[in-house]
Amino acid sequence: MKRFYRSNYPLAAAFCALSLTFSLTASGDIRQQLSAARDCTTESQRLERLACFDEVFGTPVEVAIDDVISGNQPERWRQAFALEQRRRPGDGPLYRDTSEQAGHLVTLSALGVQPPRPLLAVQCHNNITELTLMLPEAVKEERVTVDFGQGRQIWRVRDEGFVISGGRGLPAIRTVREMSAGSGVTVASSSGAIDGLMFDLQGFRETLKPLRKACGW
Repeated sequence: MKRFYRSNYPLAAAFCALSLTFSLTASGDIRQQLSAARDCTTESQRLERLACFDEVFGTPVEVAIDDVISGNQPERWRQAFALEQRRRPGDGPLYRDTSEQAGHLVTLSALGVQPPRPLLAVQCHNNITELTLMLPEAVKEERVTVDFGQGRQIWRVRDEGFVISGGRGLPAIRTVREMSAGSGVTVASSSGAIDGLMFDLQGFRETLKPLRKACGW
């Protein structure tokens, strides 16, 4: 039986790291957009803050997943992006038990990015935990560096370039545990496709509980 849970937790208020994704030579328009994005962090309510970010970055409300499926994405990618189609304004991390299709999934969509947004995903399938970044468009690199602020890691590009994997089993569990202690994270990477991506981690630890139980950690 498939289960789906939606988490509603307040967004992290601090996004000062956003400025690090832009160079000192940024144009006036970019600097103005960055200043407006900083102003969004003063909004105390999740819905108002999300609406502010969407207005600043010109983000559409949603994009149908059928518009980005080309036919060669893996099943777990399809399940993760299908889960994100259920996202509503104010939602935090999303959880779903997809049964034999992709196991247990927890997904987070990147902030301030045009849909379909890259996803941070934790998967428990066949009793194996894996941490990934799932992308709407494939990348060509075989390996990329990823740093969530805990030290640089080498992640492998899998599934025809649509999934960047941070490893399986204990290494993935260790990284997820470290991440869940914070309220937000900004990705630093050698790949331009994911460098600077921001994820709100409010509610992440709580939403992980059924997945952790399924994988025994």
